[in-house]
Amino acid sequence: MRFFFTLNLVVVFLISSSVVAQQREPKIGYVYPAGGQKGTTFEVLIGGRQIARSSAILISGSGGLGNSGVRGRIVQGYPAMFINNSDESKVARQIYNDAKKQLEENHSTAKRNERKEERKEQKPIPKLQKNNDQTKNTAQSVDETALPSPETIMKRFPFFSRLAQPTPDDLQLIFYEFFAPRIDRKPKETLNQGVLVEITIDPNAEPGNRDLRLVTSNGISPPVRFMVGTIPEINELEPNDTANQPLNSLELWKRREAPKTIRQLEPLDLPIVINGRVRAADVDRFQFKAQAGQHLVIGVRARYLIPYLADAVPGWFQAAIALYSPDGQKMDDAASFRFDPDPILCVDIPKNGVYTLEIQDSIFRGRDDFVYRISIDESPLMTSVFPLGGRHGAAVKTKLDGHNLPEKETVLDTSSGEPGIREKSFLGNQWLPYPIRYAVDELPEQLESEPNHPEKPEKVTLPIIINGQISEKTDLDCFSFEGKKGTRLVLDVAARSLDSPLDASIELIDATGNVIASNDDRADSKGLNIGLETHHADPYLNVELPADGVYTVRLFSATQHGDPPFAYRLRISAPQEDFAVYCEPASLCFNDKIQSLKIHVLRKDGFNGEIHLRLAESCKRAGFQLENERIPAGATEEITAKLSLLPQYNGKPTEVILEAVATINGKEKCHQVIPVDDFEQAFIYHHFVPATSFIVTKPSSRAGFFRK
Repeated sequence: MRFFFTLNLVVVFLISSSVVAQQREPKIGYVYPAGGQKGTTFEVLIGGRQIARSSAILISGSGGLGNSGVRGRIVQGYPAMFINNSDESKVARQIYNDAKKQLEENHSTAKRNERKEERKEQKPIPKLQKNNDQTKNTAQSVDETALPSPETIMKRFPFFSRLAQPTPDDLQLIFYEFFAPRIDRKPKETLNQGVLVEITIDPNAEPGNRDLRLVTSNGISPPVRFMVGTIPEINELEPNDTANQPLNSLELWKRREAPKTIRQLEPLDLPIVINGRVRAADVDRFQFKAQAGQHLVIGVRARYLIPYLADAVPGWFQAAIALYSPDGQKMDDAASFRFDPDPILCVDIPKNGVYTLEIQDSIFRGRDDFVYRISIDESPLMTSVFPLGGRHGAAVKTKLDGHNLPEKETVLDTSSGEPGIREKSFLGNQWLPYPIRYAVDELPEQLESEPNHPEKPEKVTLPIIINGQISEKTDLDCFSFEGKKGTRLVLDVAARSLDSPLDASIELIDATGNVIASNDDRADSKGLNIGLETHHADPYLNVELPADGVYTVRLFSATQHGDPPFAYRLRISAPQEDFAVYCEPASLCFNDKIQSLKIHVLRKDGFNGEIHLRLAESCKRAGFQLENERIPAGATEEITAKLSLLPQYNGKPTEVILEAVATINGKEKCHQVIPVDDFEQAFIYHHFVPATSFIVTKPSSRAGFFRK
């Protein structure tokens, strides 16, 4: 009994130690706003766990660390994001009331003297300093006992420093952020600390995604997505839960407490990106001016920004939007776009006027990390791309369909780099907020040739990649070929992975009409879950032919939906053995000289060979060394590699490049190891989310809550 009791204590201790260690590691819960327009400088509030003492912000992208065109400077850290102490609340409320009173007096004075020079006539709003008379009067007016100083309060909570010289919008923001009654005001523990950051985006920064990390004395946070856009942006300003409702029409307590100088929001000019958050029981509404004949694309980025939430079901912010006409009639709504949880509306504006856009969570939840970006403009949106790729080195012209397209055809770049999935982010000189995803392979290719129904299948010669479309819901594409007994063949469909709406199924049929193999969803979907896909809808078969004869492949829609956008790429070939290797985490902080890396391997088409890991030569010269770099033949389980520091490492944040090398059919094949982080979804599912780079650093020895 004593043995088992001791064993249980050891197990509990180990589990508790692991949990405590995880809780000490910094983690970003959200970034708000989660992006900005290039050529601008603005403030960003970051919420999360163990981040208040952040010492540095790291932003990386396609140009690498330090070359992304985006820079950040930490302004201030906050150990708490809400006021939970009565003494703090008293002083905070008094600071707010004093600033509101002074601003309203200035507003009245300006109205009386609107023909005079405003700056000469307005009373200056006193800066709230610890030792001035205003500070003393504030503290004494609240309570004679010792209270926190106004200076302390203004540094302890986000945005309070603005009350030294507030605008009406500042008062409005702070009132609704800290004082207005709200359901579930207290944020989750994982979101309770904050960092205010000043972001600068270069005018020539390339639009698209960046990875943002924070460095603390406890480590480096996993990256979160930050977006660079091309059109003007605003942040929401509450109250906006009813269409263009001015403050003086709210209930009595809001009229009494909030600033009287609050402005009625003017309709927005297009194009625009709206940044906001949906809190508990929140519905946000925005009005904008539109002209007859405009072809608007209204796109939401929500789940795209924070792909997985561990403590929410379905595991992300499921946004729902609705558009209302100038006369209040609902024109359209959406809670997704095809299989993507983030909704998009494509609207032809019928007449000039002011339109209202509404956003909320589709199942009426809300929390601080339900961050969104809504773009409203006439940007290009692809709804159909065909073919979805081409052969490496070939000139591939693809046909496009969609909204606001500057051209209906484009040439895909297949010339440089290794085969795989790529993205095209520009069409002509125009940036694509939703890029074209396409595949580059090395086998011969062809377009399907209709009719190719079961009675008349299209004959093909292997190996082959067939580019086709399920053009209507009853479409059944069939391809026949000669097969030999004992031959191993792979049937691999790429559709959903290339943003096609097709949920395909395949069947392999022998000469007698018997189905010898079939698949609907990808066979390896129970293995590594990589990226944002939660439904592995692309089918895959790896089979050995049982006899000589003619075989037929049938491909169709599993959901009985079809249309020209329902495109696919079907590979029929001998196994093309390959592999992909992932390292976890995507950020590593060297508190010691040696740190562990979790290595995951994805074996393709039956490859079972040995894989070796190595550092890029530049990383060796920078002072890194890799140990336990061998992945044994056949191994599919996680292994641990060791990354250690050499004396020449300068201690600065560095992008480390790992390579994975294997010999396949007598030829060496090398792939760059992909950095990932393990995200939990809805309490149970785990997904590996890739990062743009693997960043290594040392913790800063100096970090504090307050900065200048």
